[in-house]
Amino acid sequence: MTDEEWAFFAPFLIENRSRGGRPPADHRRVLDAVFWIARTGSPWRDLPSEFGNWNSVFRQYRRWTEAAVWDVVLAALVESEASDTATQMIDSTIVRAHQHAAGGKGGIHRNGVGRSRGGLTTKIHARTSADGLPVGLHLTPGQAADVTAYDDLMAEDAPDPAAMLADKGYDSVAIRDDLEGRGAKPVIPTKSNRKVQRPVDRATYALRNRIERFFNKLKHSRRVATRYDKRANSFFGFIQIATIRTWIRFVHAA
Repeated sequence: MTDEEWAFFAPFLIENRSRGGRPPADHRRVLDAVFWIARTGSPWRDLPSEFGNWNSVFRQYRRWTEAAVWDVVLAALVESEASDTATQMIDSTIVRAHQHAAGGKGGIHRNGVGRSRGGLTTKIHARTSADGLPVGLHLTPGQAADVTAYDDLMAEDAPDPAAMLADKGYDSVAIRDDLEGRGAKPVIPTKSNRKVQRPVDRATYALRNRIERFFNKLKHSRRVATRYDKRANSFFGFIQIATIRTWIRFVHAA
């Protein structure tokens, strides 16, 4: 990672240990190792030796994930107001789950893995700013309808939008009423079987390509493009890490 990235991550990751305890690990090297796993999609056991012991890195990643460190980092980026949240978008993308992703404690459905014609899949739902930067993320089994994640996405600690862009999959009375109750304008095309067809501003709706581009960038991380993790929070952690790096690049460029 760059020095700028480490300067951002360091305050969230460096832990204060009690006197006499084990000395703190090289968190920068551990985080670099996690980035390497996220980018390449390699198994933990294939981690190059220069990053340290693979099991130590894995356990530290699990500690950070279970402590909700990535949630705190994302919340800090959203609160920075570096991106315009007046216009927001929601959408989802499906990820193929590897056979190793099956067998998690509690069953596949409790870990966000579902069965469909294409085999095991999981679905990533995102709510983004006008720049295509996520202010909310959610995970469901692959066969779940897009609308099922709407309430979870809107429950995220982020400002309410003035306009919400979404495709026809989100065209429901409940969603339109909720958005209007929040003071937001739904920019959602109506389904063809509706009696009343609502017009959509094409220029505004065209901005929705930015959330599609976010999903494209997200899948540059091979650990996200294909799911290998049994536990939902482990896989979600890699999604958050890839998202955070996208946010940081945007902030530094701005």
